[in-house]
Amino acid sequence: MSLIKSLNSGVSGLKSFQTKMDTIGNNIANVDTNGFKSSRVTFSELMNENIGGAGGGESAPSQSNQVGLGVRVASVDRDFSSGTIENTGKTTDLAIEGDGYFVVNNGSQDLMTRAGNFTFNKNGQLVDQAGNFVQGYNANDSGNILGGGATDNVRVDFENVLEPKQTSEVNLGGNLDASTSSRQIVSSQSAFTDDSGNLAGGSTDINDLSQTAEDLEATDVIEVSYTQNDGTAATADFEYGTDGTTLNDMVSALNSDISGEGEFALVDGMLRLKSDTVGDSELNVDSVAITDGSGDGTDSVNFPGFKVSQEGDTGTQTMSTTVYDGLGNEHSLLVDFTQTGEGQWDYEAKFADGESITGGSATGTINFDEAGQIDGNSNFNIEFDPSNGGSNVNFNVSLGGSEGTDFTQYSGANTAKVLNQDGYTQGSLVDVRINGDGRVQGVYDNGENQDLAQLALGDVQNEDGLEMVGGGLFRATSAAGEVFVDGADNVANSNIRSGALEGSNVDLAQQFTEMITSQRAYQSSARVISTSDEMLTEAVNLKR
Repeated sequence: MSLIKSLNSGVSGLKSFQTKMDTIGNNIANVDTNGFKSSRVTFSELMNENIGGAGGGESAPSQSNQVGLGVRVASVDRDFSSGTIENTGKTTDLAIEGDGYFVVNNGSQDLMTRAGNFTFNKNGQLVDQAGNFVQGYNANDSGNILGGGATDNVRVDFENVLEPKQTSEVNLGGNLDASTSSRQIVSSQSAFTDDSGNLAGGSTDINDLSQTAEDLEATDVIEVSYTQNDGTAATADFEYGTDGTTLNDMVSALNSDISGEGEFALVDGMLRLKSDTVGDSELNVDSVAITDGSGDGTDSVNFPGFKVSQEGDTGTQTMSTTVYDGLGNEHSLLVDFTQTGEGQWDYEAKFADGESITGGSATGTINFDEAGQIDGNSNFNIEFDPSNGGSNVNFNVSLGGSEGTDFTQYSGANTAKVLNQDGYTQGSLVDVRINGDGRVQGVYDNGENQDLAQLALGDVQNEDGLEMVGGGLFRATSAAGEVFVDGADNVANSNIRSGALEGSNVDLAQQFTEMITSQRAYQSSARVISTSDEMLTEAVNLKR
């Protein structure tokens, strides 16, 4: 009878919506499962039955009459969108921000998961809660990781000792104060003034000075007795010319005589002598006398006395660091930079404990150009005997060029220091951390970090081709397409967050809504069956 079709349609509805309820129940049950991906059910109608032509000829809107035979489950699709990432604070709890899957091995095959609640087992192997081995690339003894090939079980040797590393590079950076050293300055104790009492300038006639008691005449000589920078006595002479001879004329003539020792200048009416040598100096003006060229004995100028207003000083900046020999022993390195001239610094390297420097350039000179940048070679080499049974240590000292810090000479604060050196003593593993590239880094008690391994991430061309095998694990079927496995830093749009887990992506509000509609649809299908049954009963009762 035709009512059988309605019965079958109702039964197909019951079966299909029961499958949907099963799926909804599973989603809700896993609302707190790490890395869980929710599913949905889609339906399609069963085959239609033609019950005869519609009639009406070619102008009819329909050429056949069809009755559907019910519904079936077309597919159960999985939603692979990311769940909420929650912080846990545990280092080995890992969450993937973006695409990709962690790769684990169960002993026979590689599987993929988004649940990153891992831990280290007794053998130092990183495993999930089922004991599956997390896959990645282990580092060699030098801390180098070669990714992209066959993966291995990620393992950390917690008894690992980091071998000492001999220093090979010391880097200095910062600024040497261009004013570290000073020049000796000798100044008159009072200023020259003119007849009107005003401060004298360079263009003032010497005979117009208030200090000139009797006018000078041609061939009169002003003789300056002074002490040179090295302490040797010397004189500088100026012969007065005609009327109109100025202080500038006198200063120019005196400077010609003392060239290389210093330079006279008139500053605010005061005569000043500045040394040409940076640093310690004996430069001084001892006396000024006038030789009467005319012989009348009346020509005189009351020159003021002179005193040292600024002593010459040689400044030194010292930088220190610890360097290491091949056995990991520490040696205190000191490098002194002494300013010996404009843009010129002498350096001397030595060791606080007296280790013998056997080679390289322990002393030398560094020059700076007018812009305060190093002019010429910017590094030097040192070799020393550690005196403890170890072999000689040879390392390079580089001035600037590291960590974006130059080695300069500007007038201002002295900031020059040792930025870093690459040696270290033996270290024991005290902690492990995992960065965004999935690199497992060992933290040692000597302050050094070293890469121990790198986690691998997997990805597929078609996520819908992944088959769920339980425990939050997926297996790539042929429908998934090519499987790409590499280090986390080579998987696009992916980042690993340590101390966090990805939660389920189940939307409870949506699931409850789907549950209500499924319940109503199930009840309606059951009503179709009961109604068809009553109609069949009526048909059977017709023979009574």
